[in-house]
Amino acid sequence: MALPPKLIGPSISLITGLITSTSMSFVGLALNYGFQPDFAVRWLKAAATSYVVIVPMLMIIVPRIQRFVMRQAGLPAR
Repeated sequence: MALPPKLIGPSISLITGLITSTSMSFVGLALNYGFQPDFAVRWLKAAATSYVVIVPMLMIIVPRIQRFVMRQAGLPAR
């Protein structure tokens, strides 16, 4: 099953948001809070909160970045 072209941007946003929010919340919490007994609960809460914030931002920003890069590469922008 192929992914329809109109879902490419949202799919990239969802996947990028998941990777970004989980990794950055883990690093930030580990550096600032340390590995306390409640680390996992705090990390999951921070990751979920940042995911809810970052995905809508990425859905707005990713298509614009994609168009900009395509133009810079001399390729037709969608």
